[in-house]
Amino acid sequence: MIAATVLALLVLPLVALRGRTLFRYFAVDAGTWLFAWLLWRRIPVPPTHVYLACVAVTVIKLATFSLFLALGKQVRWSANRAALIAAIVYALTIPAMLRAPIDGDEPYYLLVTDSVVRDFDLDLANQYRTRVGTQWRRDDLVPLFGDPVGKHGEQYSRHEPFLALLMVPGYLLGGLYGAVATIALFGVLLVRSTVRWMEDEGIAENAIRGVFPFFALAPPVLFYATRIWPEVPAAFFFVEALRGVREYRVKRWIPAVLGLVLLKLRFVLVAIGIVASARKKLALVVLVVPLLVVWFITGDPTNVHTWRELIPLAPMQYVVGFCGLLVDGMSGLLFQAPFYLFVIVALTSWKTTPRGFRTGILASLLYIFYLAPRGEWFGGWAPPLRYLVFLMPVLALGIASVWDKLPRVTIALVSAWTIGLLIHGVAFPWRLFHEFTGENAMGEWLSLLYHADFSRFFPSFIRLNDAAWWALLALVLFGVRRQRLRFEIPLLALAVAIGFHCARQPGRTIHFEDAHVLHDGGKLYPDHYTLMRATYRGGWVLEANDSVSFLAREGTHELHLITGLGATFEVAGRAYSVGSNERYQTVFVTIPKSGRVTLRVLSGAINADRLEAR
Repeated sequence: MIAATVLALLVLPLVALRGRTLFRYFAVDAGTWLFAWLLWRRIPVPPTHVYLACVAVTVIKLATFSLFLALGKQVRWSANRAALIAAIVYALTIPAMLRAPIDGDEPYYLLVTDSVVRDFDLDLANQYRTRVGTQWRRDDLVPLFGDPVGKHGEQYSRHEPFLALLMVPGYLLGGLYGAVATIALFGVLLVRSTVRWMEDEGIAENAIRGVFPFFALAPPVLFYATRIWPEVPAAFFFVEALRGVREYRVKRWIPAVLGLVLLKLRFVLVAIGIVASARKKLALVVLVVPLLVVWFITGDPTNVHTWRELIPLAPMQYVVGFCGLLVDGMSGLLFQAPFYLFVIVALTSWKTTPRGFRTGILASLLYIFYLAPRGEWFGGWAPPLRYLVFLMPVLALGIASVWDKLPRVTIALVSAWTIGLLIHGVAFPWRLFHEFTGENAMGEWLSLLYHADFSRFFPSFIRLNDAAWWALLALVLFGVRRQRLRFEIPLLALAVAIGFHCARQPGRTIHFEDAHVLHDGGKLYPDHYTLMRATYRGGWVLEANDSVSFLAREGTHELHLITGLGATFEVAGRAYSVGSNERYQTVFVTIPKSGRVTLRVLSGAINADRLEAR
């Protein structure tokens, strides 16, 4: 694998760089290899961190190549070369991502593929019975709650079968790796189509080359192009549909729309916008096809969905969902793919942006409206930004159209953060699969390191906090201002320093399941991977002699807990008793001095939710 990585890094510049640009790149490349070797010799690397170090070097060298690609004067550029670069990077990333077992919906898509190959049907009962998933290191696969069941006991998947059918040739040739390679192939096609689309829309080559690495070689497209999810194929079909509508080529965009809606029923909401923009009423027939397919398989045209999901919800749920999409620390653009927030600049220049960008945004509005308030919008057993990946080519087009307006210092900051995201995601692919916890990876890491609640300073719309609204305000100011700041880096450094100092002080609210809390016994409630976990109250179950410790402020606090048996516990050395109750109770506790406090159960058991200062 190391030899393949080194070879790929040597081949990449030969694909596009020429002349002095190529010579200068190899000079810098040699310098980075030398610097990495000197660090390796001078700084001892623990065995557990060797792989992380190798990934970091690889990603930094990929970023260096991207810099020369974007700024070099002697570059041979085309959509085919862009696709070849993406193919090389994706081929390297697949083995790295598969170091961790496939997760979330991935094994269930692969079960359907296996059923088609082995049994020539969509009934998964045989796959569950023979534990086919063990060959993918998933021996815990069982039907999901609510999965369709046939009249004769057939066990069907809730997922549409089109993606599974697309993976059949790859699965026959290479098993799991062949299936993932099929998704990567769609990623390569997506990159080629997007670059061609940008060229058709009149985007300058320097802007395309500048946007290309952020789009094709960075989160979230890179991660979804190397795992088994329908998002990247959907993005490809979406781009092809928009290109067909732009060129008035019905034979291109109708098959693309058909492929889009067959991948996921929710993409019908996008297809409605595409058909409306094309003004072809007969094309509405295409929207019925996925309903007929699902009805033929399960007997229910909406599968596990209901028509009631189309009823508008409370306005606040839309606010939380949409704002979370932008700045949530766990799954928002600001932290998981900050480059795409530059689309705000494109939206404020709406009239001058390309037609394809405007069409793509308008076509996706209905989809965003119905998906924004859903809990799954925040991920749920999936890498971040799952529901928005199909829209990334459109956002990239809009950003490319305003590339010359973007402040270079801000682009540099975004580049540094993107490099960190890529290193983290490739080195620890299992961490991409998150839950509705309200904490992000950076907040958890700092909280574990300092045993202080750093997570509260990262915006969260899952567990709504003040930082969320401050981050949203900063984003709005960035979008509406017309003059460039000259002090981005000093201001950011000052904000980080102040935030770091404040985060080490006790907070007003302590959630007992959080990373900064030290647990001596007990267990998490609800368990990991509980469906819709965020809808449950509770945090940490404590029985007799179990304890938790945390930083807390001096004063009176409200302790929210539930106990079915009754319990006696002490907080900061003072004992409290509560009787049995089927509902959550609030107990007022006093903390005499700010600092580290211990909550210990003396008898009985409690499920401790949170502690709030009055």
